[in-house]
Amino acid sequence: MLVPGNLTAGTSTAPNAAMRAVVPFVFAFAVAATAPALAGPNDIGLLGLVDTTDPNAPVVRNEDFRSLVRELGLIFTPSALQPAETTGISGFEFAVDYAFHPVNIDKPYWQDALETKGSRLPMTVGARARKGFVLPVPLASEVEMGAQWLIESQMLNIGANVRLALNEGFTGNHWWVVIPDIAVMGGINRVVGSDDLDLLTITAGGSISKGFGLFGSANLTPFVSYQSIFVNGSTRLVDTNPANTTNVDDNVVFDVVGYAENRIDRVSVGARLVVAHVMFSGGVDINVLDPDTTIIQTGLRAGVSF
Repeated sequence: MLVPGNLTAGTSTAPNAAMRAVVPFVFAFAVAATAPALAGPNDIGLLGLVDTTDPNAPVVRNEDFRSLVRELGLIFTPSALQPAETTGISGFEFAVDYAFHPVNIDKPYWQDALETKGSRLPMTVGARARKGFVLPVPLASEVEMGAQWLIESQMLNIGANVRLALNEGFTGNHWWVVIPDIAVMGGINRVVGSDDLDLLTITAGGSISKGFGLFGSANLTPFVSYQSIFVNGSTRLVDTNPANTTNVDDNVVFDVVGYAENRIDRVSVGARLVVAHVMFSGGVDINVLDPDTTIIQTGLRAGVSF
């Protein structure tokens, strides 16, 4: 019999409590990024990519803008630091990410756009939550939401990802336990906090993994995933002469960098270790921007699973 105010047998409040804890954390991230503040060293000022020496009109460096947008798209597309298996319909996971992004920051398109010039390694920190949910298909599925902040900047990425398991959970002593977990996924990420730049990325891909028990109390799961990253970048009006607010001819806009011309291939390799409810994972992303440009990023994740 159900009694008002009581829980049914076998129901846990841990996932709901954890979800309530995530909401203010992500909200605080968003407020911090959008609140008025001084620009950080890693913030982007697109005025640096405008040539104002031409006496006739300002000239925008559209190719440099495209190169900058592509690499910012890599930074603000979170790594898939998890196996193909989902959390399950009643499962929940909360984790914190830390990633290193060795982009071509010494190139002119970075140095001229950065608020503070210099050679340094961009790093991001973020928080992500995964929760199983039901789709009208006979497959396990989950939704992931999170935020990612570029350290020493006002820029923040807010995004979501949906994962659909094509196969997972084979156990026992039969031959088919060697079949790995397989999933497909898709996501969207939006960057906020920049006065000049509007950046959006869309991802689509899949992953494969297989877990192994360790010492009876831990589980190690190597994983490999692939994502196509589609980056779209555009700008608001950039005033090349802020001192003269009456001359609209001083305002410029960069050419839009569209999804079709800005696709990036990403292969991620890593492993996850789970001990009780505590989870650690790490991996590398191999990003192929074009036949001559490959950027390798590394990331770490730690969190709790229920």
